[in-house]
Amino acid sequence: MRRQVTCEQGTLEGLAVGDPSITAFRGVPFAAPPVGPLRWRPPQSPAPWQGVRCAFDDAPACLQPIPGASNPFYDKEWGMDPAIPLDEDCLYLNIWTPALRGSGADARLTGESLPVMVWIHGGAYQCGCAMEKEFDGTALARQGVVVVSVAYRLNVFGFFSHRWLQEKAEEGAPYANFGWLDQQAALRWVRRNITVFGGDPTRICVFGQSAGAASVLAQCCAPSNAGLFSRAIMQSGAGLGYFNATLCSLESAQSTGARLMRRLGVENLDEARDVDAQTLFEGASRLEAPEGVDDAAWPMMVNWVPCVDGVFMPRQERDLILDGQTKNIDLVVGDTQDEFMVSDGQGHQVRAGREGNRRLIAAWQHGGGRAPYYYHFDVPMPGDDAGSFHSSDLWFVFGTLGSCWRPMRGCHVELSQCMSRYWTRFAAMGDPSGPGLVHWDRTDMHGDRFLHLGFPVEMRSGHRGA
Repeated sequence: MRRQVTCEQGTLEGLAVGDPSITAFRGVPFAAPPVGPLRWRPPQSPAPWQGVRCAFDDAPACLQPIPGASNPFYDKEWGMDPAIPLDEDCLYLNIWTPALRGSGADARLTGESLPVMVWIHGGAYQCGCAMEKEFDGTALARQGVVVVSVAYRLNVFGFFSHRWLQEKAEEGAPYANFGWLDQQAALRWVRRNITVFGGDPTRICVFGQSAGAASVLAQCCAPSNAGLFSRAIMQSGAGLGYFNATLCSLESAQSTGARLMRRLGVENLDEARDVDAQTLFEGASRLEAPEGVDDAAWPMMVNWVPCVDGVFMPRQERDLILDGQTKNIDLVVGDTQDEFMVSDGQGHQVRAGREGNRRLIAAWQHGGGRAPYYYHFDVPMPGDDAGSFHSSDLWFVFGTLGSCWRPMRGCHVELSQCMSRYWTRFAAMGDPSGPGLVHWDRTDMHGDRFLHLGFPVEMRSGHRGA
């Protein structure tokens, strides 16, 4: 069934497929294509269109290492088709709504406005996309929310910096962290347009995983986002630790950009914007890490990362949190049992992400914010000995266990239904607890009180195996 809505750019037609109560709109532009003269500029408004725009298919993902052929473990887990379209033109979002009935231009909204959940995917800022099968928003939308998944510029396209950009920027305009600016532009588009999809613009919950969770933290901390949303969920993001403890400086980011331009033989910004996208990506992928930095894992992860740019992110995130920038945002934060395990000086295994989350929880409250809701996901995943690995809670949150290759059982389905209800109730109410759910208390100053999401689901304290 086809259903139409009209947003600020024009009329969109979406599809209700499989479940006629959920209408999906895919590949909706929230910004102009960031190509040519718009490369490495803040996202610009998308152009209006005439007639009806079919929103049936996913838009291309940002140019990146070939999905499904770059990381053996996660390639098997998420199962992306290596042939998915990749392009520098990637600023699109997907929407799933349960609020439309009827068909075609006669589609109408039913009931009251619904809470909105805006998803930011992970991928170390280098890869990933909104079309991954575990991110299908249908099951979450059935819980009575409008779900939006956002694409953004990655790697060198999203996190390149250079003094040329700073010199050419208009006064007060951002000149770095373009991937974060894309996410902000998507949130602003949602705020302006989500009512036509049945969403409530005053009840927006931003959620994400890994680098997506780190991005949620950035959106919470950015002063220019004040009042844009009031709820946030950070899954497997490591809080204020591991890769988030300290953002790199603008000077360091600009130095990396200068090294790439020298490698490519580019002498000015106009030339840099004229470089073919594939050539630019390949050059950025091969660029060695800065001197003295370990690049054994992946040089791209140390070269193309966010920075303290002085505009969007004026200072380190911890300082902004302590100054009260996040005090009006309700937070859910969590981690999985077996992620970010590192050795300390004595050779013991330490859960680095968990310690980072505890630092975030403490800072959040010291900055005047309400105590967050804290969870540990503890489900050894069936099918191999991977345990509760990084981001393994995704299948459960989105209710997409049926798309997973692993031999899930009834207990996993029940836990998934439980988690989906917690997440959507938090988006709706700011409090995840509800009828039929184990009551989830806010944590304490040290993150020692948490909801154990496993078998069983129960509130626990740190001395019981945290």
